[in-house]
Amino acid sequence: MATNYVLVDFENVQPDSLAALANGLFRVKVFVGATQAKGRISFELSHSMQMLGASAEYVKIARTGKNAVDMHIAYYIGRLLEKEPAAMIHIVSKDTDFDPLIEYLDAKGSSCKRVKTIAEVPKQASSRPAAPASKVVKPTPHVPSPRRPHAEKLAPIIKHLHSLSGKPATSKKLTQTIASYFKQHGGTLPDKTVALIIDELIRLKYVSQEGTKVSYHLS
Repeated sequence: MATNYVLVDFENVQPDSLAALANGLFRVKVFVGATQAKGRISFELSHSMQMLGASAEYVKIARTGKNAVDMHIAYYIGRLLEKEPAAMIHIVSKDTDFDPLIEYLDAKGSSCKRVKTIAEVPKQASSRPAAPASKVVKPTPHVPSPRRPHAEKLAPIIKHLHSLSGKPATSKKLTQTIASYFKQHGGTLPDKTVALIIDELIRLKYVSQEGTKVSYHLS
């Protein structure tokens, strides 16, 4: 059975309880912003987290900044799907900025949906089509390609570019933007890897390039 991961954008949605997920079928990560971590979390939520035991954890965001929590969630999605391609991801958030990433993952055959409340998650999980009983469905092996960046690098940079009001207008500026983003989120990337990410954005038609000028098709 595929694992159901529930990623809660606690900056955007503050559920009172996670009791609806206490049937053992869900793995829950609650992403808490840096300023929120200094405040109070309700007893009901803390108690329901304890009841979920090892199936639930808080993910504390160390730094403040625009879309800081969203970027961490996008990163985790990439990591989870790299390890478990058949997993089902449920993002609990009212933030529509996640939708371009979800559309991209759906086009790639991954199962990722956004809901506004915890109560919607079990319904969404149960509506997922079951594999035919007569067949044993094996997930397609994930074979990293030397020509394409991993999902955990491509997915968050698509969301980051989508969130920018002033997008880099040249290929040089785009290269600097991608390099700067990953320097702040996980470590410096080799120039070759940055170039591969840009090639993949162009191949997937999220970015167009004409000479040194670049344009975007992210929505």
